[in-house]
Formats: sequence, structure tokens, C-alpha cells
Amino acid sequence: MTDEQMTEITEQEFQDQFDDIMERIEKNQEYFLIRREDGSAVVAAPITEDLEPLLDIMPTIEYDESVPGEPSY
Repeated sequence: MTDEQMTEITEQEFQDQFDDIMERIEKNQEYFLIRREDGSAVVAAPITEDLEPLLDIMPTIEYDESVPGEPSY
């Protein structure tokens, strides 16, 4: 995967267009680089056979009501 194959958007754009972007990821197998205000970024990607094994080793983070913000993890 190269950066030319990813669409970079802001975190706010991702939140504002969440349903549309998720549909593009799932149906069109598109990749998005979601840039946060602090300059860090995360990737939103379709689940493929290559990525699926990573889901098994990812830690589970429990929901915590006492942490401020939405959603609160």
C-alpha cells in the first residue's frame, strides 16, 4: 500500500461523512488516512485476508463511563 492509494482526510471529515466513507471502505475496498489535529494519523481500511489475523491479537479495550469525551474508552 502506498500513500497514493490512500485518500487523506481530516478526523472531522471522517466524522461528518462517516456512513459514506465506511461504505466506500467496505464496498470499494478504499483506504483512508485519517489525520488528527495533533498531526498523528490512523488508517481506515477494509478487512482483508491479510488484515484479519491482526484482529485476533488486538487488545480489547473496555468501555469506561468515567472517562470524559465521546465515545469514552
